[in-house]
Amino acid sequence: MKIAYGGKPGIAERAPWIGGFQWEKDAKGNPWIAITCQGEGAKIYFPCKDHPSDEPNEGADLMITVPKGLVVAGPGLLQQVTTKKDKSTYHWKTNYTISNYCILFNVGKYKVVKRIYTTVDGHKVPIEYYVLEENIDKAHHLLDLYEQTCRIQEKYFGEYPWVNEAIRASETPHLGMEHQTNIAYGNKYRYEKVGGKDFDWLLHHEFGHEWWANKVTNRDWAHMWIQEGICSFGDAMATRELAGEEAYLKRMQQTARNTQNKIPVVRGEQVDSDSAYYGDIYGKGAFFMHTLRYIMGDEMFFPTLKKLATDPQYTYDNTVVTADVEKLFSGAYGKSLQPLFYLFLYTTDKLEVYVRQTKENEYSLRLLNLDMPIPVDVQTDSGIQRIMVDKKGTTVVSKTWVQVDPKVYYLKKVTYE
Repeated sequence: MKIAYGGKPGIAERAPWIGGFQWEKDAKGNPWIAITCQGEGAKIYFPCKDHPSDEPNEGADLMITVPKGLVVAGPGLLQQVTTKKDKSTYHWKTNYTISNYCILFNVGKYKVVKRIYTTVDGHKVPIEYYVLEENIDKAHHLLDLYEQTCRIQEKYFGEYPWVNEAIRASETPHLGMEHQTNIAYGNKYRYEKVGGKDFDWLLHHEFGHEWWANKVTNRDWAHMWIQEGICSFGDAMATRELAGEEAYLKRMQQTARNTQNKIPVVRGEQVDSDSAYYGDIYGKGAFFMHTLRYIMGDEMFFPTLKKLATDPQYTYDNTVVTADVEKLFSGAYGKSLQPLFYLFLYTTDKLEVYVRQTKENEYSLRLLNLDMPIPVDVQTDSGIQRIMVDKKGTTVVSKTWVQVDPKVYYLKKVTYE
């Protein structure tokens, strides 16, 4: 079937959050064009079946014609550039399954700075940065940081998903977006120090979406926490790698404080794209992975998380929902984690822990709203003890008043009597 269409695409009101086309100029007055449409969907500029459950499994071709002298950056691999008189046509092609909102391009007076990256599994992949001519002096350091973030993401989530094409970023007039094989970068080289090293949070986060969104895709916007929450947990893993476990714990404690709990992370099975995006799918979703890590332990949690990012039943052509994630982690844990998933993802309730002093040096701890035993750290006179607590209750001996979960592995409410 061939569909012919045309028109003037809508202009982005507030890219990337309210998307469309951006018709901008760089510092030298050259045209600079970008597209964002994650919330609106690619239907705003080409006819498509626009739902996360359905992706073009055979990839896509893009032929983009621009005035001669401008450069087009797209997804996949550049096939050829054909120039006739004062116009050049760029042919970009990806052979991978791709979300519709990633089928787009950027145009600018770009220079391409590149090198070869060797993945964790030994594949050689081009790593490229389409940078405005005015910022060419900043490109090599950005690629250094890109390699740093590649190493961290691959450690936790497995090999870069698109090894047959490229690792790429394009400088854009908006902040950024996770476009497959060609993330949009507009953080203006504003690096922070993490563990004494330069770190670009935006580069790391958007690149993390190559796994969580582009490779592992939720079947409906209702389950958007899988993409945004686990990707945000990957941001915390960067803190852990660069600055250590204590810095990671402080980050997650701040995440807990920032959690709003106004509406559930998962609100049924079908949610429209506009209402899917709110803060808790990022922060609370990431904190839930932090909770799972504590309960399961690193030796069980991290291999299970990597399996979610690498097993064919969850990746590429196959989309996922929250129930798939729960079954995977429950299977690895050997006990059902469904009550935990329900409490923290399908409600706005916090874990309720009841503490009552029963004798001079004895305390009873029990859960009020979670029907499964879980480990809980308890600060006593002899230090922190990890004990199993359930609705029936557990006795703790301490000469001093006990503190529940001092390092904050749970979103919780503790009642003392």
